[in-house]
Amino acid sequence: MDTGFRRRVARLTRRWKARWSDRQARWLTRRVPPVTQLKLSQRTIFILPTWQGVFFGLGAIILLVIAIVERNLVSLSLSALMLSIFLLSLILCYRNLSGLRLTTQVADDAQRMRRCFVGDTAQFTVVLSAPDRRRPYQDIWLGLGTGALQRVSVAAGGMIEVTLEEAAERRGIVKASRLLLRTRYPAGLWQSWSRPDLLMRCLVYPRPQACTLPLKERPVPTTGLGRQAAAVQAGVEDFAGLRDFQPGDSARRVAWQSLARGQGLKTKQFVQDTEPQVLLTFDDFIGREAEAILACLCFQVLKLSRSGRAVGLRLPGTVDIRPGQGEAHKHQLLQALALWN
Repeated sequence: MDTGFRRRVARLTRRWKARWSDRQARWLTRRVPPVTQLKLSQRTIFILPTWQGVFFGLGAIILLVIAIVERNLVSLSLSALMLSIFLLSLILCYRNLSGLRLTTQVADDAQRMRRCFVGDTAQFTVVLSAPDRRRPYQDIWLGLGTGALQRVSVAAGGMIEVTLEEAAERRGIVKASRLLLRTRYPAGLWQSWSRPDLLMRCLVYPRPQACTLPLKERPVPTTGLGRQAAAVQAGVEDFAGLRDFQPGDSARRVAWQSLARGQGLKTKQFVQDTEPQVLLTFDDFIGREAEAILACLCFQVLKLSRSGRAVGLRLPGTVDIRPGQGEAHKHQLLQALALWN
């Protein structure tokens, strides 16, 4: 019975936390809407006393009451000093965030976004600038969501670039969590913070999973001369025949013996075997779940691209990419895998 009661309490606690988080997220969206650049102001900065500030303020009030009751001038002066420090800390703490500019570069095109794989760390860049040339911003802690925070300071009229990291847990275009800026400057009696959303995104590829590509029997077309045109290309390995000399041909490939026999000036031709083109499809790994198939296809794209093979991709739906090579083509294939649904 005790275990059942604890489970109910835990379930209710999780439900309450989820509901509170949803309500807080909706309120933040209305209060601080997503933008690409933001200047912190009264609307986007929140401030509350810390526990040290609460005890300090209560101590000042208690001391003030005692000074009034006892008519003690020294206690009255001390309480006034403490209250002055308490209120001055409030102003300086708010001022340490007010006016700070936050900007980031947002790429609408997936090909220009930052990229990583599922399980890796997605990186986002934020630029902090101080428009006021007379006032620096000190002792500011910056991070994403509830993750680790890093301490930064911006010189008067200066600018810094901060790289933030967040775990990439799913494929596709992943949106960064809201930023958290926090400061307790100067005395730790107050804490001011802000939660801006700078629309930062990252393209996350599927996590590569080692697998073997099944063998396929595919017909190889032949030319009229009997050569396998799909499996050979111009090279320097095997002699393939002669052709008429053309201006610009290397003198090392001229068939001098043919010229001596009175057959005219000829040029030697060579060919070398090449690997056939590979077209990756869902049918290559039939029987697995969709995410597992995408992981296998991602592994094969990386593997075949490293070996210099021409790779194409066909996915259920409208994705049909012809075989090709190169770094840009590889990322085109990986992007198709990341965005497929």
